[in-house]
Formats: sequence, C-alpha cells, structure tokens
Amino acid sequence: MTWPRGRDEAKSVSHSCRAWPGWWRHRLRRYDSSLPLVSIHVPKCAGTSLSDILCQWFPGDDFQRHYRPHLDQLPVRHELRGGQCVHGHFNGARGFGVWDFYPQARQFIIFLREPFDRFVSQWLYMNRRHQGGDYVGGLVDNPSFEQWINRRADEQGRQRNSYSPVWFLPLPPGTTPVETQLRELFVFIGLHERMALSMRGLAASLGRPEVALPHLNRTERGRREFERWRGFYERHFQDEYALYQAAYQLHLKQF
Repeated sequence: MTWPRGRDEAKSVSHSCRAWPGWWRHRLRRYDSSLPLVSIHVPKCAGTSLSDILCQWFPGDDFQRHYRPHLDQLPVRHELRGGQCVHGHFNGARGFGVWDFYPQARQFIIFLREPFDRFVSQWLYMNRRHQGGDYVGGLVDNPSFEQWINRRADEQGRQRNSYSPVWFLPLPPGTTPVETQLRELFVFIGLHERMALSMRGLAASLGRPEVALPHLNRTERGRREFERWRGFYERHFQDEYALYQAAYQLHLKQF
C-alpha cells in the first residue's frame, strides 16, 4: 500500500474538510473530561511539539509528563484525576507500559508515522545525540545503519523489539487486533504526515482552542541514502505496518 506523505497530500485532505466545528465527526471514543487522558508519545512522531500544545490546553498540574529521569530509573508515577493529561513514553516491553502505571486509564491519544520514515528519523536523532557526547545505550559500539537495522530485525524475529511502536500501546502485541484496540481505547489518532490537520482535529476532539503549531526537535536531513532499506523494513516489521494501516484508516474516518 502507498502511504500519503508530505504537505501537499495533507492539504488535499484539509481542503475537503469544512471549517471547524462543523467538519468534525467522532468515529472513535468520545473524550470524557471527567476522566484522565493519556497521551502516548511514540519517538519521532512529533511528540515534543504535541507536548508543548498539551501543556497549553492542560495548564498547571493538569499536565504531567511520563519520562524516565535516567536510563536505569522508571518514570515517576502520578496520582491522576479527572481532567488531567499525562504525556510521555510508555513501553510495555521495558516495564513501564501505560497500564503498569495507570491501570485506571481508559482514554488515549497517539500520533504515528510511516514506520520506515520514523525508524530512520530515530536513527538520525540517536546518532546526533551520540556524536554530541550523550550516552545512547544502543550506539555504544558505533554500529552502522546496516548493523542497527539488522539488530532490530533479529529482535523482531524473537519478539523482543522494544523499539517498536506496537509496545507503546496499552495492550501487548498479539492480545487483541490493533484496530479494535485503537477504536475502543483512543479518542484521537494523529499522523505525523498530516500534523497541522491532525492538531486541528485534536483540538476539536478535546474541545480546546486551536493554537499555532510549534516546530521542535527536528532531526537533520539526509534520508535518501537509507531508501534502499525500505523494502527490508517492510518485510521484517510487518506488525508496525499493520498498526500504521489501521491507524491511518481510522484517522481518515475522523474527518
């Protein structure tokens, strides 16, 4: 399947939508402001930009972050109440899945991205940090991209690929169809490729005002050299594509 990419295709969808609020149609769960909201930050899916906006929509202690202070420590567990939002990395394969910390959570939002594009972006970001002197556990031996992608494929074959977005969902892989999980638990699904339109839709879904879209945490260019690995990724990481396909179809139905 060919995925829509870039601003031009996002504009084509935007032009087919009516002005807020009339164009909005709920196809997932409806947001309930009496319950806490969990925002799942998948790396390199505009989560930093989303955090900046959520902080405006949920001021003060209504907004909490869920990140590990150090690699050998778990995130802080917050006492969530209705009307709050917690945003961050949740990973069931690494011991800090969302229901490990917040078993009462029943409504979620998530932004996703074409899987291979996300993988390359994460690789570039991790290398930039590594070269800048930060400790990046997976890069201590300075692997090449070929070594890195093969390591992930090996872990994928052994069902131990904790880098995969499928481990960020509330339920672990294989327990329920991803489309069912997305439809029953999520109040909004955004796409990195349609960021501006997605943020407009998220504002409508949560009943919040539209805000200017920040541009944060951008990784340097230079992706063309990795394109020869796209087919390899599509073959070895099919569960990520199944997730993205389900998310993409549900995303379209929101507009």
